[in-house]
Amino acid sequence: MWESLMLQESHYYKDILLWDFLDTFFNLTLKEIHFLNWAEQFCSNVKFVFKGDTDVFVNVENLISYSQTRDPSTDLFVGDIINHAKPIRSKKSKYFIPETMYGLGMYPAYAGGGGFLMSGVTMKKLSKSCKEVELFPIDDVFLGMCLQRVNITPVLHEGFKTFGITKPSAAPHLQTFDPCFYRDLMVVHSLKAAEIWLMWNLLHSQQPPCSQRQRIKKLFHWKKNKAKQAIKAVTNQRMSTAVSDTGS
Repeated sequence: MWESLMLQESHYYKDILLWDFLDTFFNLTLKEIHFLNWAEQFCSNVKFVFKGDTDVFVNVENLISYSQTRDPSTDLFVGDIINHAKPIRSKKSKYFIPETMYGLGMYPAYAGGGGFLMSGVTMKKLSKSCKEVELFPIDDVFLGMCLQRVNITPVLHEGFKTFGITKPSAAPHLQTFDPCFYRDLMVVHSLKAAEIWLMWNLLHSQQPPCSQRQRIKKLFHWKKNKAKQAIKAVTNQRMSTAVSDTGS
C-alpha cells in the first residue's frame, strides 16, 4: 500500500527523492550526503535551501522575509545551533559514540536536525566537503564537521525551535500550541501532521486568534451586589437542573 501511495505522490507532485539504502537512524548521514549532491547537481543556481524533517512546522513567510535580508552570494547556515556538545559515551543511548570513533571531547558547532536554512553558496561547499569528511553516524554532527572543514560558522536564530517551544518555568501550565507563539517563529520541531495542518490554518485565517484578543487595561473586580446576584442565579439554575433530572 505504502509503495503505491509513494508512486502516486511522485507521479502527481514529482517531489520524492529515493535512494537505495535503508531509511534508519544511522543512515541519516547518507541521506544528507545524497541530498546535497542532488541539490548541487539540479539546483546549482538556487539562492537559498531549506531542509527540514517531516514533523516540523515551517512558517514559510518568515523564512522568505529573513532570506530577503541576506546576501545569497555569501555563506549562510542558520538554525538552532548547538555549541559545546559532548559525545555520549553511554552504550544505552542511541547517540553512543565510542572514543575509537571520535576521540575528541567536544563536537563542533552544529544545527539541530529539525530544520535549517543555508545559502546556495554554502550548499555547494557542503556538497564538496562531505566527500572529504569521514562518515559519522549522527547526521547533525556530521554536517557540523563539514561546516568546520570549510570554515563556515553556523548562525544561531531564535526562530528555530529544534526542541519545540519551551514553557517558561514561571508558567508551567501555559499552552504553547498557540498561533501567538508560532507567528514570529520559523521552524518548530516535533509536531504531528494534524497539528501542523491546524496551526497553518490558524495562522492563515482571515482573523488570527491573536488579533481578536483585547488587552485588559485594569484588573476586573466584582461589585458586591452583582456578585451576590450572580451567585444566586447560578444556585437557582443548579437547583432547577437537579429537580429536572430527578423528575426524569
